[in-house]
Amino acid sequence: MEEKKRKVEPNFKNLEQYGNAFDISERKELIGEMLRLLRQSSGLTQNEIAKCIGIKSGTYSTYENGTRETPAEIIVRLSLLYDVPTDVILQQSRFFRDNFEAQKQIDVMNEQLSELKDIISDRENELNPDFAQMMQAMTDAFTKMGEQITVYNDKNKK
Repeated sequence: MEEKKRKVEPNFKNLEQYGNAFDISERKELIGEMLRLLRQSSGLTQNEIAKCIGIKSGTYSTYENGTRETPAEIIVRLSLLYDVPTDVILQQSRFFRDNFEAQKQIDVMNEQLSELKDIISDRENELNPDFAQMMQAMTDAFTKMGEQITVYNDKNKK
């Protein structure tokens, strides 16, 4: 039986909204910033993280400092290690440079997480228990990440 190929529909609206807000070097810095936040929140050192994901600590340091581009495979490994989606590490949804605008995005994300938590905790809602558990874990992870980013932004306000 022949399998139908699904056509990928480009989302021009999202790309237009983003407007190439960051260049490649700025994105490397954003990723490095997130790697540092995740590592610090885990209580591990750069050496320990590097060992966990199978690379040299000096190499990991260049990713965290934003001086080298983090390869996709390393992002996947870190995503698994920290149990967060790769989008969090890549800061895909970050469209703005300054902390004020970034904080507004975090606030929107927190509202959406709150709505998800309400759906998950609604006993009348007949969600698959495995799905509900997965969604709860994801919302908890995003909530924790949002709190950490808020603390970081508060510390680094100009």
